[in-house]
Amino acid sequence: MTEFSIGKLHQILETCTVPLRKSSVVEQRETAGLQVTEINAMPHVDERPDLMAIDLDILVVGVNVTEAKKHRQALIAILEEWPNDSLKSGPSYIDVGADLGDQGMAFQLFAMGEVLGLWRVITPTRLGLSGKDAEYAAGIGYVLIAGYKMGEASDAAE
Repeated sequence: MTEFSIGKLHQILETCTVPLRKSSVVEQRETAGLQVTEINAMPHVDERPDLMAIDLDILVVGVNVTEAKKHRQALIAILEEWPNDSLKSGPSYIDVGADLGDQGMAFQLFAMGEVLGLWRVITPTRLGLSGKDAEYAAGIGYVLIAGYKMGEASDAAE
């Protein structure tokens, strides 16, 4: 995958997706004896009813379905030049984020691909976990995709 492809992918994702928060803007919690304050500077999921919300456990990604459909073939062209076969093996957001240099972009890609029917996103919640167990599993990489078949996606029904 070339720098151009990553740049083009970023443009597509910026046009078609928006990271959304599920909770308050400021959250405080204790982790390993430390007080942690998180600032979630993104719109709340309820503020964007115009988007299809894909809950990926760690965050929600809103997808503009109309825009996503317009960019489907361009996205598939980028996926087809992925630098390795990892998309076929069901990579986590950590793996895809390493390829892209941005884990947030990986979440956006996962959500857009699911909306377009290119794959299914597997999350701890979708597997039946909840609460702290789901949060922990997602944090260590158990948000991944399944079902993408390189070389076949462009033939799939839109």
